[in-house]
Amino acid sequence: MTTVLKNQTISIKKVLFDLPGKITIKLEDGRIIITPLKYFPEIKKLSVDKRKKCTIVDDRTILFSYSDSVYHLEDFFGLENKWRQR
Repeated sequence: MTTVLKNQTISIKKVLFDLPGKITIKLEDGRIIITPLKYFPEIKKLSVDKRKKCTIVDDRTILFSYSDSVYHLEDFFGLENKWRQR
């Protein structure tokens, strides 16, 4: 099975926590991904203020100042095993 992300340039523009219990990821191409935080327990346990302290690295990776976890764009598409194939 091929992934829709392979060989395409998709970049994260902004990460928001404006909806209760959800993470919103705005992409450079205008698409928006909204995912429940229940799938990301490390982010969910952070306070709202700590969630907002994140950095976008390499346009496809999100690092949180108060978490050791690393999140790739593919994680939010449900393709967490695919990021290694890029």
